Amino acid sequence: MLKKIVLNILDNVECYVCEILLAIFVTILFMQIIMREIGTPLYWSEEISRYCFVWFVFLGASYAARLSAHNRVQLQFKFFPPIVGKISMSLMDIVWLGFNMVMTWKGIEAVQDLIEFPYATPALNWQLSYVYLIFPIAFILMSIRVLQVNYIRWILKKEIEDPDKVDLEKSKQMFQEEGK
Repeated sequence: MLKKIVLNILDNVECYVCEILLAIFVTILFMQIIMREIGTPLYWSEEISRYCFVWFVFLGASYAARLSAHNRVQLQFKFFPPIVGKISMSLMDIVWLGFNMVMTWKGIEAVQDLIEFPYATPALNWQLSYVYLIFPIAFILMSIRVLQVNYIRWILKKEIEDPDKVDLEKSKQMFQEEGK
């Protein structure tokens, strides 16, 4: 039971962190709007919400990789046997992993440069190297998720449902039930 809970948390860690980051930056922006109307703006709010948003976007991209929800052009594969599409998608995933490795490496270089030549953010006085850590973290997580999706597809022989298609099917069912 505990193992199942831990695996569920690890499988959705990006989702949980994204939910927290979204709540933080929306709340801070709302506070900034209220405080600006009162006449005492929060000087640090835009900076922290910007950094939360950047982390939200990159972790969200990693979570989308786990859901296999990144946009891909797949129409051309409908004219071929299904195995051609699966192999082509796997080859594209290999290219994606290569891109992630390059971005991870460049992200690590950027963080190292910011450690060597420190730069503090204007309002919060945070070291920018901490903010830039999201680049190697996100691309490493994305690579893990791409490998995980391929493991599920090829080794476990399970098909990951397209989240948009699942939502569409649920909507159709809901409308059909309401029509009865």
